[in-house]
Amino acid sequence: MLNAVITVLAALAAAYLGLMVMTWLVADAVMFPIPKPDYTDAPNQPKLSAPDGNEITAVFMENPAASHILLFNHGNRMDLGTAEDRLRQYHAHGWSVFAYDYPGYGTSTGTPSEAGCCAALAAAYAFLTRIKEIPPEKIVLYGLSLGAGPAIDLASREPVGGLIVEGAFLSAFRVITRWRLLPWDRFDNLAKIGRVRVPLLSIHAKKDLTVPFVHGRLLNEAYQGPKQHLWVADAGHNNILEVAALEYWDAIENFRVSLLSRQPSTSTLSPT
Repeated sequence: MLNAVITVLAALAAAYLGLMVMTWLVADAVMFPIPKPDYTDAPNQPKLSAPDGNEITAVFMENPAASHILLFNHGNRMDLGTAEDRLRQYHAHGWSVFAYDYPGYGTSTGTPSEAGCCAALAAAYAFLTRIKEIPPEKIVLYGLSLGAGPAIDLASREPVGGLIVEGAFLSAFRVITRWRLLPWDRFDNLAKIGRVRVPLLSIHAKKDLTVPFVHGRLLNEAYQGPKQHLWVADAGHNNILEVAALEYWDAIENFRVSLLSRQPSTSTLSPT
């Protein structure tokens, strides 16, 4: 009997070790299925130098009447080309918009990774705050799905005006396992959300089959600061804007207005 128990435990330990090794080796390849670039660089396309040495492609849609700038972190299987229509909608709704591609996406150099995505966002943030001299409180981070990872990471470390997450996950591995089974993870948003100190808007579809709704709900509940949410009953991971456009834009505008009441000045954005 004892030998049988030892055999079972040894088998479980071997399986767990195998899971750790396999996850370590293939996690990034599975997590970052790099899409074929959906655009080519335009003349004078902004290029940012990331702290890790990668050259990051960006786009800046300035709006002289905007009170805030939306720093957009796109989802997986996207790049600046596929995100262009969405970015233009934010611009049309009164935002200045800055977006960028992760390493290996679009025409950005490098290979995607958690560290690489965060370094690319750091380069975007530095460009806005140091080069354009935009006050941090005027910057609103938007993290769409995968983009919630770098957005929450930056918001937990640097001053910004607000944070919006859509289709966000507790952590990358927990999308698959539901529970934390390994000693490491990728984009552990749940561990970082408590260090965020700015207003949060959470958006999630209740019929999301890619990142189940429970992720968005629990992440929102874990945050103890000022927060709003939009739960969309009849949408999935990729069609909230199509299913609930009015509710979506109302939520975005209400959040922007709520940020104005927190600032000493409601003047419009004036990047240099």
